[in-house]
This record gives sequence, C-alpha cells and structure tokens, in this order.
Amino acid sequence: MDSFRHSHNAASLIKGRLKSFLLAGLIGGLHCSYGESAPDPYAVWDATLTPPTAAPFPSIEPFEAFYEFGWEGFAAGGVKVKISECPGRWKKRIIVKGGPSELIRKLWDYQAEYYGEAGANGEVPSWFHINEKIAKKRLLSDATFTPDAVFACHHFTDEIKPWLFTSLPGVRDLFAAMLLIRSQPLHNGDHIRLTIFPDRNPYLVDLTVAGRDTQTIIGKKIPSIRFTIRIRTIELCGDHKGQLAPHRKFRSGRVWISDDNRRLPLRAEVDVFVGSVFCELTSVAPVL
Repeated sequence: MDSFRHSHNAASLIKGRLKSFLLAGLIGGLHCSYGESAPDPYAVWDATLTPPTAAPFPSIEPFEAFYEFGWEGFAAGGVKVKISECPGRWKKRIIVKGGPSELIRKLWDYQAEYYGEAGANGEVPSWFHINEKIAKKRLLSDATFTPDAVFACHHFTDEIKPWLFTSLPGVRDLFAAMLLIRSQPLHNGDHIRLTIFPDRNPYLVDLTVAGRDTQTIIGKKIPSIRFTIRIRTIELCGDHKGQLAPHRKFRSGRVWISDDNRRLPLRAEVDVFVGSVFCELTSVAPVL
C-alpha cells in the first residue's frame, strides 16, 4: 500500500488510485452515502464555505524550511518541509519529514513522512500519503480529493481495510487548505471557512484575520498576518450527519504567516486539553 516505495510517477499513481477508489465504491465500500433525493445534510453550513478568489495572491514559491515544535514553551522535536513545483503542471508538491527529538523519542518512538500535491492556489483534485512509524508498527494514511468528496484509507500495515468514499462539500487536505488560505486577500477582519480532512476525520475550520503584528523569527522582526482559529468536528453518519460538534481536544489557536510576497507560515499556537502546543519556523531557504 505504501506507494512511495515504488517507482511509479505521480500521474500514474493518482490514476491508479482513482480507479481503485471507484471500484471500491461500486462494490460496496461507500461510507455513509445517501440517495440523490435525500436532503443535503450539510445545507446549514456548506453555502458559507470560502470559495477560491477570482484574483488570487501570487502562488507560493519553492522553499525548504525547518520547523521546531514543542509543548508549554519547551522544544520537543521538529520537521523538515520542502515545497516545490510539479513538473509540467500548475501544481505544488509538499514533503514533510520529522518527529520528536532524540530524548522524547525514548518515551514516544514516533516518526512521520507526509507527501502531497495540490493546485497552486489550493485547487483540487489533490492527494496525500502519510507514513507514520509508531514504535515497531507502521500506520499508513492515503487520500485523494475531488471538489466535493474524499477517497481515503487509514490502516496499520498488518491490517486490511477498505477504501472509503465520503461526499463532503469543499473538502481539502491541510496542504491544499494552506494554499487556498494564502491565496485570499486577507484583509483585517476577513473570515475564511474551510472543510479540512487532515488524515481520517473531517473538520469545519474557521479562521479570522485578527490583525497585523510583528513576530521575532530566526532572530529577525518579521511583519506578519495573525489568524485566530476555531475547529469543529463534522458528523458523517446516522441521524446527526452534517451536524457540527466541538473538537474534543482543541480549545483555541493562533497562526501567523509573513505579511509579504511569500506569505510563509511562521508560527502556530494551539491550546489543547493538555496545555499549549507550538510550531515555529527556525530556518528557511531562500532566507527571509
């Protein structure tokens, strides 16, 4: 199932996945589907989703960076991020690799790799593949997105699980969502609402441009755009399908991106049930 251990190029990989997904759907792997005559379970909020802008901000330029993450102000690990152009297509590609520091890994043996592609301004179709090492086991997550649906599979390598089809308005992964957000005008007070599927569960995410300030990053004072975040879980099944529920762990969050032509992610702070978690840019090439 781990496609990045094979020699297929991205185009053939996506085509092969789509065929498998469609076949899985036809033989009964559909996830909580509803008939054409049934009412839209997402009607209360799907019309409020932020559409692509008619005049998008210039797309992100390729870069390589390292982000440190931690808890309650203490560094606990980091990730390397590389964003590049997809050859011959108006798309962007992302590779993220990392995990806890050596000390933390003795308590929590975890490493992860994330691969994905999306339109330069967050358009779909897009896809991602996540390979997580948890102790001595490997957890794989794969998803391909159409404008209003996601085909996904999430399993340990010693499990056999079906690909699931979920019809969901405006759904994107984290990478496509980031590209869509930075493509917007981002005036103070602007509100952005997205449906995001980061690995196995979908969320309705509301971001508000809370203002401009200055962040000290990599020893430099960098003008930045500050967002506040609200996250709610989207119910997918049963009588509550389409309804929103509070995220069980998330309390509040703030994100900063550079207020310049690059609009690079600078820092994120999330308040969860165990305290405050952060992620911050510590190096980047080309330099800020």
